[in-house]
Amino acid sequence: MMRTGSSFLVRAARVLSGEAGWIEDASILVEDGLITGLGAEERGSEGAVEIDAEGLWAVPGWIDLQVNDIGWLSGGLRTPGEHAERIGEVLDYQAEAGVTGCVLATLAAPLDEILAYLRGMKEVLDGGGELSGILLGSLVEGTFMNPEFHGAHNPDWVLPPDPGVLDQLLSTGAVSMINIAPETTPGAIPLIAEAAGRGVVVGCGHARPHAECVREAVAAGLSYVIHLGNGPTGTSLKVFNDGGLLEEALRNDDLVATFIVDGFHVHPQLLRDWISRKEVSRCVGISDAGFGTGAPTSPFELCGIQGEPADDGRYLRVVRSEEERELSERTSDAGALFGAAIGMREVFENLVNLFSVELEGVHVRSHPALSLADSVAAASSMCSENPARLLGVEGRGVLAPGARGDVALLEITGEPGSIEVKVRETLVASQDSGV
Repeated sequence: MMRTGSSFLVRAARVLSGEAGWIEDASILVEDGLITGLGAEERGSEGAVEIDAEGLWAVPGWIDLQVNDIGWLSGGLRTPGEHAERIGEVLDYQAEAGVTGCVLATLAAPLDEILAYLRGMKEVLDGGGELSGILLGSLVEGTFMNPEFHGAHNPDWVLPPDPGVLDQLLSTGAVSMINIAPETTPGAIPLIAEAAGRGVVVGCGHARPHAECVREAVAAGLSYVIHLGNGPTGTSLKVFNDGGLLEEALRNDDLVATFIVDGFHVHPQLLRDWISRKEVSRCVGISDAGFGTGAPTSPFELCGIQGEPADDGRYLRVVRSEEERELSERTSDAGALFGAAIGMREVFENLVNLFSVELEGVHVRSHPALSLADSVAAASSMCSENPARLLGVEGRGVLAPGARGDVALLEITGEPGSIEVKVRETLVASQDSGV
């Protein structure tokens, strides 16, 4: 269930406060879209919707920095107005599932189609609808990637770093994040600097730079690595150039790493190792959802690339020839994945389970189990607070006085390793002032 409004009073919840940690049997008072009270004794103002949250966990609404929603490519949509309508459907679906902020990604596609999509997104951003605050702009992922490492993107639509194209993209007013592979041409680093200088969060994914190139990109404004472990991210066991992107991503404290936490894109043992190395504060969980309104149940085609759900529907993959399938049975190559078939609820649940059990790593012999409360707090950091900080949106991703009153009320049951998380209500705050 999802509610929108400017005034709420949540009672009797177990609240994850940004200042005090967990507060038992607590209330959250939201007035004019902002949290004004958090504690044991709060009284609602006239008109505030009161919600009994006894037995529920209250955490900041989730912020997903990569919802691909490739439905915009498969639905025959062309005009900004058509895209705006589709985006509205995506936001409604996401809010019902506990998401109160999301970034919609673009695949490699014809530039005019991407621009039409971004202009439709701008219509939503400017529209002032009750869910428009959920939309946090776009991640332009495919346009400036390294075409050799395109994954499920069509390399025919990948472009070399070009200031003119960048200006067209940013001039739509809808781009908040962009992927630029720093190794592709000498012009890639200046393009990173240009994008960062114009307030865009710059990431590196579907790329294979060496570590020295990554550090040069960081100096220019690169701030995060997109879905670490996928794309590929490149690695080297040799000393030359200090290794690859993977090595630099893990050791460089100036880089945030995002992870697709579906259990297929990154092996859970490696994921736990990498989170430990980066520390939770520099890690972000993303869905990489293939479709923003739920995973497809039948084969599909996008920009000339054939995709299909796996036999059990738990992930999406690029359709391969029979010869490729036979080869994969004898090697470690499972083939290209086509985004994920999950949403942020599953990401959060998977993280809680990952943290709640003692786990043998690949590089680290053993990771200790965290308590349930600490597991939920760590998952919340990766799904709410950290993505808000990376994106630079103030007052989002935490439950604290003065923050936006976006709340996910959760029912959490089960034993460590098999914990279930259900979203009972999503509260999406709005402000009467229109801010």
